[in-house]
Amino acid sequence: MDIYSLFERFTQENSFRFVERSNLVSKYFKGEFNLSGGHSYLVPAILNPEKVKKDNISVIDLCVRKVDAQIVGVSYEHLLLFEMGVWGGFGFIDDKKAEEYKQLSLLVEFLELCGIPRDEIYVTACEGGVFLDQEMPLDTDSVEIFKAIGINDKHIILTKGRRNFMLSRGIDRLAGYNVEFFVKRNNRFIEIASSNIYQYINKLSYLEKTVNTGIGCGVGLERIEFVTNNLESAFELPFYSNSIQKIRELMRLSKDSSDIIIDKLIRIIELSKTLIFLLNDDQTFDNTPQGKIMKSYFAKVISEMEFLSIPSEPLLNIIKEEMKRKYYRYQIKDDAFGIFGNRIIDLQKQAYVREQKFK
Repeated sequence: MDIYSLFERFTQENSFRFVERSNLVSKYFKGEFNLSGGHSYLVPAILNPEKVKKDNISVIDLCVRKVDAQIVGVSYEHLLLFEMGVWGGFGFIDDKKAEEYKQLSLLVEFLELCGIPRDEIYVTACEGGVFLDQEMPLDTDSVEIFKAIGINDKHIILTKGRRNFMLSRGIDRLAGYNVEFFVKRNNRFIEIASSNIYQYINKLSYLEKTVNTGIGCGVGLERIEFVTNNLESAFELPFYSNSIQKIRELMRLSKDSSDIIIDKLIRIIELSKTLIFLLNDDQTFDNTPQGKIMKSYFAKVISEMEFLSIPSEPLLNIIKEEMKRKYYRYQIKDDAFGIFGNRIIDLQKQAYVREQKFK
């Protein structure tokens, strides 16, 4: 069973209501793309000053974190657009520690179901600190829960600063402790999951305790997939390896020749994939913050294609075929591929006209 189906079945068997994913341009992340999962359910509950009935939901969201655009093709595990599976309870929670115990127990159970034993798991938790002039203590609840559910004491790492305390800038942004889950592969720590405990609102000069609580668990589907398949990198997963192999055949490259430029091939594939998904969610190359980011991504794709002399139409056919195979659940519209391809053609025509003027 693939990781997507495993997640869906696991959360439904544990009484979470599976909901539709968010649009990649989310109102909950100003000037950004969708950064996480379930926020359309979480945020209204936490900001409500009255008690609301706890809602148990699960979702597989598509996320884009623009800061990762600079390391795509360099990092072994960072994708620009990735699938995040999230489940959680959002609303009035009478016993926060009991709810957190339930959620973290399920998270470890899910990781074991995926093939990651709990004795291989490392976790981080907040050692405490001063945030907005408010002293927050050690996250003792999480530490005690880790020990109770069988995490090795030596694998529990306390962190300083805001590493494990969420505190986004801006009025009425959510805040609270969070914990992270890692496995160690080839002397690298790879984050595979996390849990956020939302109990505060940022009031700019102080943290306001909320009436309702949000405790959610998030797992990186691609991260778990490449870790459990003993791959060196997320870019060895079939979507990328198949695309790279077809580009290699298209350009008649030897393996060594393609390996030397692997970072550039990965950037072309990943940035193109991200842009097509954004177009599929009806975001355009406009002058909004998101539209401007898309233009920068597109310029990078064009630059890398021209540098490597990759023909655009065969390349787009490869990406389209592999995206349709990998992401069939998302029903990507042909229009998204068409807009992407036509923009490449238009820019290439403009470049040709400019060249002719200078001859």
